[in-house]
Amino acid sequence: MPFIIGENVGPYRLIDKLGKGGMATVFKAYHPSLDRYVAIKALHPAFMEHPGFIDRFQREAKVVAKLDHPNIVPIFDFSEHEDRPYLVLKYVQGETLKARLEKSKLTYKESRHIFRVISSALAYAHQEGVLHRDIKPSNVLVEKSGQVYLADFGLARMTETSQTTLSGQMMMGTPHYISPEQAKGMGGLDSGTDIYSLGVMMYELLVGEVPFQADTPFSVIHDHIYSPLPLPRDMNPDLNEDIERAILKSLAKKREDRYKNVSEMMAMFLKAFDTLIVEHPSDGEAPTLMLNSDTRQIATQRAVEAEEENSAVTAGTADSVVGEKTRKKGIPGWIWWMAIPASLTLCLGTMVITNALEPPGPDLISAEKLTQEANIKSEPVFGEIQSLNQLIREFPDDPFYRYQLGVAYLEADRPQLAREAFQKAYMLAEGNPEIIIELGDRLTDIDIWTYAAYSYLMADQTGSPLGPEEMKNKISEALYYAAFEEISHEVLSNPEINLDPSLRQLLEARRALLTGKTDVAERLADQVMRERPDLLEVYLIKSDILFAQGRYEEARDLLLDLEQIENLPLWIQEALRLQPDQ
Repeated sequence: MPFIIGENVGPYRLIDKLGKGGMATVFKAYHPSLDRYVAIKALHPAFMEHPGFIDRFQREAKVVAKLDHPNIVPIFDFSEHEDRPYLVLKYVQGETLKARLEKSKLTYKESRHIFRVISSALAYAHQEGVLHRDIKPSNVLVEKSGQVYLADFGLARMTETSQTTLSGQMMMGTPHYISPEQAKGMGGLDSGTDIYSLGVMMYELLVGEVPFQADTPFSVIHDHIYSPLPLPRDMNPDLNEDIERAILKSLAKKREDRYKNVSEMMAMFLKAFDTLIVEHPSDGEAPTLMLNSDTRQIATQRAVEAEEENSAVTAGTADSVVGEKTRKKGIPGWIWWMAIPASLTLCLGTMVITNALEPPGPDLISAEKLTQEANIKSEPVFGEIQSLNQLIREFPDDPFYRYQLGVAYLEADRPQLAREAFQKAYMLAEGNPEIIIELGDRLTDIDIWTYAAYSYLMADQTGSPLGPEEMKNKISEALYYAAFEEISHEVLSNPEINLDPSLRQLLEARRALLTGKTDVAERLADQVMRERPDLLEVYLIKSDILFAQGRYEEARDLLLDLEQIENLPLWIQEALRLQPDQ
């Protein structure tokens, strides 16, 4: 039976639904007798199909409830409600580490702190005979006060042997973070499986992405079992040999080649971190390219289990820097509007096919299947990236190598790493607007408009050597085309950028237009036309809005009016040539 907001579950009154995953749903609840909020994790009712599940659930819950560590989310209670088992946990007001990483990469000091806290919690749990089995950023919670917790202890153990229709459709563990022995379905797991998963998480924190990415969960787990690890220093040249060695040992394929225990791993990593922080004392002080969005409130258990992670892998890499990367100049705006319905249809079709073909889980993971995956799998080519990283190690202060690395990461569909590379380039060019403008010009030449706009805006703020009109035209052109790129809203919403409010409003108008909110887009564009008629790009955007609304004659008249203006900037003249025939 479903849990209903407003009803009582035992002594707890359900207040809000906070998340849903493959194995459980999380609710915020109020406990009146103790006058406090708690998190209730209600397990999926399909688990009750197995006759021995409730006994194992109670046994494992009792074991986990005995864990008493300041960085482990405590279990207050467990019971059943209408034949559905649930856990009662501390309610944490904050965000997951996964949510935090989506906003920006951590500094080395922040990564060290996260590692120290989580490894300390794991070492304690292992001493008490409890494995976690599902270490990943979405199971690390960061409270608003800064307190860090490790969540979901024992959940994988509670559910892993249930022979239900549910367990037949999911993997116990998460493909991106799963250890080789876990992926093989081996029994007798020990602390090595948590060491491996924690090593994957540290790779992600220090490099900017998980080591293995593929189109299907099977391909990901195949990589964990068989594929060589992409070397951390090939992906992030700022890392030193000590931290790379610590990562490599924790991610050894064979259990006996990893650390004996978490305490040994902790000592090696902390020593390497201390050296890394000394080598990069200004780490984290560069201007960020990420959007500092508001912190979200979540429960102690954000129930995003393996089902969601599997879907993320199956769907492929969703975080694209610019959608198709660029809005090519040679494509008129009206063609883009014709393409939108087709794109939506294609996306919906892909979602249906993806869901239909998604592999059902560990029961179907076999040596034969993995061999088939190995035969059809194509390894990604990192030659250019490796060469650039080698050059960066030799010339660490050259911003142009960082710029080239950012472009290479974009070409390799590694948007997060691209952001970090561009951020480092800007930091190295700080105080030198000529170099920043050159970076913007190079990005313009290859149609990477969002970062080109960012470059010009930074140069303009630090004292551009160019004339005001030339600088204005560079910024206007870059912003106009950047508005077609998905990442532009995130990058250019950075409060550190001194972006003219009217230009920011035009970005919002374009964003509204691209999401089908033509009325909102028109209102924003009209306001800019009234207040800043000198911003000629608003006429281009308004014409796109009119075309999207089917008001073709009005759109053409507006473009004709724009064409009559004397001394139009060259980029606007070119944009006019790309508009529909008048």
